[in-house]
Amino acid sequence: MNITALTGTGQQTQAIGRPSPLLSVMAWEFRRFLASRLFWFQALGLFGFLLLMTWALHAPDQFSAGVSRGGGGSGESLSGFVAGTSTGGLLHTLPIVLVVLVLLLPFLTADGVTRDVHRRTHELLMTTALPTWAYVWGRYLAGLVISLGLALLLLASILGMGGLLHLTITNYPVPEIGNVLLLWVGMVLPATILVSSFGFALSTLLPRLSTLVKVVIMVAWIVGALVIPLGLGNTTPPAWYVNWDPTSGITALGILPSYSINLGPTITNEAQLQQLILSVENKMPDIAGWFAPHLLLGGCSLALVLVAALAFKRSRDVLH
Repeated sequence: MNITALTGTGQQTQAIGRPSPLLSVMAWEFRRFLASRLFWFQALGLFGFLLLMTWALHAPDQFSAGVSRGGGGSGESLSGFVAGTSTGGLLHTLPIVLVVLVLLLPFLTADGVTRDVHRRTHELLMTTALPTWAYVWGRYLAGLVISLGLALLLLASILGMGGLLHLTITNYPVPEIGNVLLLWVGMVLPATILVSSFGFALSTLLPRLSTLVKVVIMVAWIVGALVIPLGLGNTTPPAWYVNWDPTSGITALGILPSYSINLGPTITNEAQLQQLILSVENKMPDIAGWFAPHLLLGGCSLALVLVAALAFKRSRDVLH
């Protein structure tokens, strides 16, 4: 926004630049986050816990098989494991680890606007010249950027711990960065945007029920990511559910059969077995069917934020 001022008799013009109200609101929010010791404690605690989980789930699928030698019927027992940071391993572990991130996101984003209502500073802010759209979208975008930063911590924990395990455990493969990024973009990124958008929009529309909104989001995600996949067992989920599951729990369940390992007669020692596992576990994931719907879910959730911004009232009853 520019204000043109006329100076002196020479009718000279001077442009006085003012910062965008949207950027100003975002800057306020960033300063609040960065000044909060609790936020830094949460971020560091999350990163440490993600590293611990990645280490604990470094071999989510282990198996052994007997191999016959010669014609005398003697045999040898072979064992192998699927690395938790490989593509096949992440399909086992990523929906579980993602739950940890999702449990934290509503507490970072849902109260962007509701906080002012609860603190009774809402009416004071609304007496300023700050546009409503800048106030709502600025709070949302700042929270979303912080949430995406936490999602990047999840990515860093996978790559970092995967590299460390590669150096310390025999036959542990180094993470395939391209495959890990693909799963992160297809599963973690849309989930982060979706949860951040739903939490913020619903809490803005229903400020008196903001706590309930957080609880519902967390419970729904746990049910979708953990309970339902366990309940299905070996049942093949329908294709539409695999493609449109926002938690990626069912999505991973639908992709995993392509990473099954079948031992052939040529496998006679553990080195050959681990080489077979390596060739299967690091295959490029098949993104046909589920990748675009996941991104679409994340993008469509922005529409709910738009609804919240349009329905937002500059004056409302004060909470009691």
